[in-house]
Amino acid sequence: MSFEAWSRISRAVTENLGELLASQGRLAEAEKLHREALGIWLRTLGHEHPGTLMAQANLADVLLKEGHVHEAERLQRETLATQVRVLGAEHRDTLTSQSSLAEILIREGHYAEAEKIAREAFAVRLRTLGPQHPETLDSLQRLGTALAQSQRYAEASKLFRDAIEKDGNSKGQGNPFSVWYSFACVAATANRPDEALQYLQEAVNRGYKDADHLLADDDLKNLRSKPKFQQLVAELKHPPTTGQTQ
Repeated sequence: MSFEAWSRISRAVTENLGELLASQGRLAEAEKLHREALGIWLRTLGHEHPGTLMAQANLADVLLKEGHVHEAERLQRETLATQVRVLGAEHRDTLTSQSSLAEILIREGHYAEAEKIAREAFAVRLRTLGPQHPETLDSLQRLGTALAQSQRYAEASKLFRDAIEKDGNSKGQGNPFSVWYSFACVAATANRPDEALQYLQEAVNRGYKDADHLLADDDLKNLRSKPKFQQLVAELKHPPTTGQTQ
């Protein structure tokens, strides 16, 4: 096996195992593996290779989950700056990093900059991918959250309703429940629990089924004590059998 082939396999195994550990909440172990993967990318292909940049972004994501927000911001800014220069401002990897940086800035309370970055990514994704594409909705949720945290929930609500209306006039590319789920997350952030629960119910009506994710999603943590939220979770975990009504 050539050195290049060995390096490619080693990178893939290390990154995949790191992602698995992160999904299990074993973040310190995941960080260690992502750092090892990044080291392999840097040694074999250099700091401007798209794979290296994605490895940096993956490490920044784990650092954010661990609460190392400032280190995550520094690494994500470095990644984004290189991607803009090497890949271009509208490359999908670049836009992913923009959305990730917006999430970090929201965590830090830098809502104005988060809004600017998320709005730029949303505009490009809306134009190139359409209103219901998962990546477009990711940027929309970041933008909506930044607006909600800036006491501008009405603006965020209008953006979501525009996206829902556009989807009604087209063949949506994503899951039919995704925009409603994201809308619920933003409403919860804005401390609008009744609206958030209404939008979650709409997501469930349109096919959302992941009760465990509902319980784990930090964007919905303000809803967990609400009886309606608990009812939704219970119904997802124990759906009515055929012939029963909800």
